[in-house]
Amino acid sequence: MRNLGDALDDANLAGQDNGTPTSSHRTDEEPAYSIDVVCYDPENRDLPCPLCDGKGVYTLDVPLTDPRFGRFQRCPNHPVEDDREMHERLRRFGNLDGYRDKTFENFRVSHLGGSYTPINVTSLYNAKSIAEGYAEKPIGWLVYEGPYGSGKTHLAVAIANSRLELYGEQVIFITAPDLLDLLRATFGSESEASYDAYFERIRNVPLLVLDDLGVENPSGWAKEKLFQLLNFRHVNQLPTVVTTNTPFDDLDPRISSRMMQGEIVKHIRINAPDYRRVARTQSLDMRFNDLRLYQEMRFDTFEAESLDNDEKASLKTGLRMARTWAQEPQGWLCFLGDYGSGKTHLAASIANDLNERGKDVMFTTAPDLLDYLRQAFDPQSRSRFDKRFQDILGIPILVLDDLSLTNATSWSKEKLFQIIDYRYLSKRPTVFTTSETRQMIEEDSPRLATRLFDRRLCKWFDLDPVGSYVKRMKTQS
Repeated sequence: MRNLGDALDDANLAGQDNGTPTSSHRTDEEPAYSIDVVCYDPENRDLPCPLCDGKGVYTLDVPLTDPRFGRFQRCPNHPVEDDREMHERLRRFGNLDGYRDKTFENFRVSHLGGSYTPINVTSLYNAKSIAEGYAEKPIGWLVYEGPYGSGKTHLAVAIANSRLELYGEQVIFITAPDLLDLLRATFGSESEASYDAYFERIRNVPLLVLDDLGVENPSGWAKEKLFQLLNFRHVNQLPTVVTTNTPFDDLDPRISSRMMQGEIVKHIRINAPDYRRVARTQSLDMRFNDLRLYQEMRFDTFEAESLDNDEKASLKTGLRMARTWAQEPQGWLCFLGDYGSGKTHLAASIANDLNERGKDVMFTTAPDLLDYLRQAFDPQSRSRFDKRFQDILGIPILVLDDLSLTNATSWSKEKLFQIIDYRYLSKRPTVFTTSETRQMIEEDSPRLATRLFDRRLCKWFDLDPVGSYVKRMKTQS
């Protein structure tokens, strides 16, 4: 029996008819077929194909000197895309058994409820289009960079599935940590031949999909093996798809330098949040967690100019603080100011920036949050209060706009305190805005004030003496 690699090479010649196919048709007196029929007569699906006797391959009746002599040809009545048996063999060969559901058809460039921003949708659409083009003609390397859950692994596997099913190509899909584990397991004096064979198999496979490069925290030996593998494929320009959520600067410099060579490598940065997080937040009421309402509020649209020098200085300082916090969200940040002074714009800018970088952030106003919790007491509500409350507590980054305790009920103060106290104890990144003074907060809720005014955790910035945006624009005009 010929090996799978030779059979695949022969399959590339399928359908050529520059020679006469040989056939081994049996007569009625001959015994029944001893092999499984995989190719059928196109005129009668109950009978084996007359061209290949049902085998799916045949040899051409050509002279001995013809290079095709003795080589199997794929039967034109048994195209690659219909060869389920070969597909299953290739899946086992390429570690793709568990990924057959990852296709281009079910890759989402938007999400139910429209929670992806236009920037997210554009980024995902471009990433998918590039992957589809690469699957049709894989040349060079394709490197997808993006946060966890952004879809990069789905696209990489979709490329592998497409090459396997439509072209019968050998593909290997493996994560970088699993690859190193397998190499270690086969490395040693007793299994040297096994190690060499496996390494060669990975190094020379027609298409390699290496997932999660950069999370493996490799030893010196592992770094060397990764470099040897990727350098070989880079030098020989073998089609390779790599996914990573690690910045290139944090990778082995020898590897990152090759990944940045544009003539061979196409680098795509996916700008989208974790789809699992999006699915989870879909279970929350989108009325109070919908950044689409605040899409225009971004750092580059924040108006920091004013004819008043003190106002201008305050606005620029607030913008700088917001940008800095968004780059590395740690601790708490609170903006005070009159209505219209720009504090909501700064808070929404932080949320939009984090969301577009794939961070798990919720933006809501305090009144909307409390309304959402109250609705759980409605007999018609489909969600229990404790479920809603736990969902809110679990938000990694919370941006809470318009925190106000004046005239708040005891119940509202208690719920706000529970949420803020939980975030205080767990030190979860949080942004607040309020139009109330510190003195007002201390008088309305002394317990809450002890959390909000702890300088070890929370940075406060007062936009005073900034007036409302409308007044500033009138003054400047």
